[in-house]
Amino acid sequence: MAKETKDTKEKPKKQLKTRKKVTDKWKKKSWFTLIAPAEFERKVLGETVVEKPESLIGKTIKVTARELANQPKKQHIQLKFKVISYTGNKADTKIVGHEIKDSFLKRLVRRRSSKIMSVKTYLSKDKIKFRIKFIIVTEKKVSRKQKASVQKKTEEMATKIISQIENNKVIDELVFGSIPNKIYPELKPIVPIKRIEITKSTIIKLK
Repeated sequence: MAKETKDTKEKPKKQLKTRKKVTDKWKKKSWFTLIAPAEFERKVLGETVVEKPESLIGKTIKVTARELANQPKKQHIQLKFKVISYTGNKADTKIVGHEIKDSFLKRLVRRRSSKIMSVKTYLSKDKIKFRIKFIIVTEKKVSRKQKASVQKKTEEMATKIISQIENNKVIDELVFGSIPNKIYPELKPIVPIKRIEITKSTIIKLK
């Protein structure tokens, strides 16, 4: 029997590696400019990138009051906007809430003072619900009865004031308006007040 030589051996066929086409995901995505609503002078809030424009709807962005209104003293306040529509490469937003940074809150209450907190749901003039949190800091320590009186009066005044404001202007008034200044004179006869801070707000649409 003839021996198999190297020349007669069949060489195994090399398998050709097929390269998968690598698609650049970024090429499929588009940049959109987020625009503030009219009550905030339609200022540019920032930019975002998405693959499908429809995924913009409901997207949120947080902006400090300093960036939005050029007010350095309000650096601790963050306003939350939500995308509601888009045209071309611009997306319109609606203000849906605000919040104060925790680091700022910790500095509010000092020794020999009391903190009174109120969290309540309010109705705007056009019957839109808002969940709003107040913190009132007193000049000195106060009794439980005084705390209850301050909380009650704060909520009475806030109910009256907010019921006279359209929903699209409520948060603007809470952050940049004079709501704390309107409440302050009503609390002063109860206890000496050091500061009234609206620390958080959230819009809740009625069904």
